[in-house]
Amino acid sequence: MEDTTEASLLNRYRMAIIADPQLTDWMSYHQSGLLLALVEMYTDIYMKRSFRRLHASLRPDAVLFLGDLNDGGRNTNQKTFEKNTGRFFEWVFATNSSAWNQGPIVTDALEGEMAAIPARVGAASSNLRKRQSLTEEEKAVNVDITGHYVQRIEAPLDSIERLKIRESGRSLRLYVAGNHDVGFGDTLILSSMTRYKRVFGSVNYEVNVGNHSLVVLDTLALSSKVPSIREESQLFLDQIKQEQSSLPRILFTHVPLHRLDTTYCGKARETDQTIKDRYGEQFQNMVNVPLSREILEDIQPDMVFSGDDHDWCEIAHPTIGGDFIPEVTLRTFSFAQGIKQPAFGMLSLFNPDHKTKNVLPIVGSLEAAGLPASREFAQGSVERPSGDTTFVYDECMLPNQMLIYICYGALFAMSLNWVLIRRFQWMSISRVRARESSILGRWRKIQSVDVIIASSNINSISENNIGSSSSRADQQLDDTTFEEQRDAYYDEPVGPLSLGAAANSSTTVEGKKHLRW
Repeated sequence: MEDTTEASLLNRYRMAIIADPQLTDWMSYHQSGLLLALVEMYTDIYMKRSFRRLHASLRPDAVLFLGDLNDGGRNTNQKTFEKNTGRFFEWVFATNSSAWNQGPIVTDALEGEMAAIPARVGAASSNLRKRQSLTEEEKAVNVDITGHYVQRIEAPLDSIERLKIRESGRSLRLYVAGNHDVGFGDTLILSSMTRYKRVFGSVNYEVNVGNHSLVVLDTLALSSKVPSIREESQLFLDQIKQEQSSLPRILFTHVPLHRLDTTYCGKARETDQTIKDRYGEQFQNMVNVPLSREILEDIQPDMVFSGDDHDWCEIAHPTIGGDFIPEVTLRTFSFAQGIKQPAFGMLSLFNPDHKTKNVLPIVGSLEAAGLPASREFAQGSVERPSGDTTFVYDECMLPNQMLIYICYGALFAMSLNWVLIRRFQWMSISRVRARESSILGRWRKIQSVDVIIASSNINSISENNIGSSSSRADQQLDDTTFEEQRDAYYDEPVGPLSLGAAANSSTTVEGKKHLRW
């Protein structure tokens, strides 16, 4: 049974996980000028509003960025890098107003404090002895040793201190390096890595929060065969292996760990395509098989979070001991990275009893609400973390911004059509009114009325003549012939004078004798 009392909720450590924000720049779509400025502005506004809303409503204790912070970070010059990091910190994610730590909480040694890079394994073990021989005073100020670098870790661990930070609307910030930030494998750019560390901190570190051990691992450098690139991350992994953690471990890596191409990602995935084992220039869709196995065996995490794929994927990795380790690949936080509906992850840590391990039981079939195992022809699945575990997570969806823009466009088109139709109707009515108000229009109107009156008078005269005569044979001819009468009728004036002429003609007809038809 999950404890939902106020005291337990207060002691929970809540973490928002944001993957692949990839601030848009010239590398994204090879745009420039006004078009690039518009794309940057609208993608930044979307992420800024989404982050502000999640931070104000969920009030996380920490926010972890799971790599690919800037789209072209590894290839940009210093000026563009500073501009993009300014957008990241000051505009989109509002570090000044919402972050507890303005800089990275885990940093490598300052210049002059760096230990010599060990050339042999024995040198690495000397660093481990130094780590184990830390005094209580050194541990109290959170001085740590990672690989061949001295690291400073300053995280608010006390619940009262966390409560003050939460009430102030601030959160701890943690960062993971992505291949768009520094590169990948043998082609990793060391200058970009140095620049990244200077701004965002270390790429390998372990932080204990919420009675859990959070391990951030640089699988980008670990995937390299070049010693100068791989060495630091390998030393960190070896060091983690020798340390037996007394807390549940949660691993964060930018690149997902290896799984079969046929592994089902779950119903929450937007696309039907699974994650394929593909690689190219400065990217690889998943960590290779030997390295993935080494990471899972050395760290023995209870949970793995990854990014890079831009879509949601939930699986479980089998271990040699028969247990399963769940891994969740999160969606991108940006609507400009190939996903219709972005999202972020929300992780809740609750371990008041200081449990050391979570073991997820096997459930019967994929239809049961479980995580599919990463093995071929697997019929079973692993139970999803629930209230019986020390952590739970969930996917938090963001608005479908492209659909919103399409609706805006449709409404604009409908409004424009309505305005044009109304304009056409108004112009037609205006033409009619203008024609009626003109002199020629008034004359034509009066003329039509005169013709109607004249025709009605003729009809009445004809009816009177026909009614007064019993037959055409009884009519008497006068001195006026029929042809003369007809000519006199057609000689009458037409227009405004026709009314008077019609009156005179009526009196004239009365004085004349009827024609005999």
